[in-house]
Amino acid sequence: MTTVLSLLALLALSAVLYLLSGLRQINQWEIALRFTLGKLTARVSPGVTLFLPGIQELRRIDTRMKNRDLLQQMVITRDNVTTMVDAVVYYRVVDPEKATLAVENYELAMKDRAKVVLRDVVGETRLDELLAHREEVAAKVRAQVEAVAASWGLHVEMIGLQDVALPPQMQEVLAKVAIAERDRRYVVIKSEADVESAKNFAEAASILARSPGAMELRRFEALANLSHGNTKVIFDLAKPYDDVRHAAAAMAEAATAEVKPVRVHEGQRPVDAEAQREAEAALEADAALEEERTARRGRLGGA
Repeated sequence: MTTVLSLLALLALSAVLYLLSGLRQINQWEIALRFTLGKLTARVSPGVTLFLPGIQELRRIDTRMKNRDLLQQMVITRDNVTTMVDAVVYYRVVDPEKATLAVENYELAMKDRAKVVLRDVVGETRLDELLAHREEVAAKVRAQVEAVAASWGLHVEMIGLQDVALPPQMQEVLAKVAIAERDRRYVVIKSEADVESAKNFAEAASILARSPGAMELRRFEALANLSHGNTKVIFDLAKPYDDVRHAAAAMAEAATAEVKPVRVHEGQRPVDAEAQREAEAALEADAALEEERTARRGRLGGA
């Protein structure tokens, strides 16, 4: 009797240990598949689960985002330029059953497929397009990889081109092209600035020509700027007034030459009285300008 009880206790202890060995914890980011005698029987959600060792098997699938580097590989572009392309792929498992049953190793299969598609797409692209539109090339690679990865229960979030290495000779050529482009832009911008500056100068000259007072103010401003240096400059301030005086004298002479003597009757104004008044006004202006000129020269001599 004692032997039987001992045997039963041993069997019970073995059963408890057997069941305890089948306890597994499934994390929140995992999904487990239970296989019974090699056949998929259930999908196990996160938490604690029990399976029968030796009869059942649990396979855990990580559903978090994964990133895998695609090792740098040599690719020839459409215009026969050899480049070294380095990329990275981001993907995750969306269908654990397909990821387990449809492919032996979905991580290795994803990397190999991405390498093949990357080589094909870059081979159909010109070098300048590859350098200027990396995002578009990467999007084309992602679309083609996604078409195959969907049958494996995978979703490709993004494929990025990390680096595109060029031979030293090609780097020198691209550097010369960039320098030539910058020089061309400099010449264009400078010519546009010269045209705009010429237009502004022409407009300013037109305004000053219509306003003698503004021209005189500009002359005084130039004198003020010259006074800051140590160079001695002699400037005739009365010269513009000489020009005005000569112009007034010429007008007076022309008016006097046109005046004709006429007899003036009592109570009747001369026929050319208007011309005589203009001549007298011109002579008065001449005298006033001469006095102003003399006064300015006196002030300059006193200084």
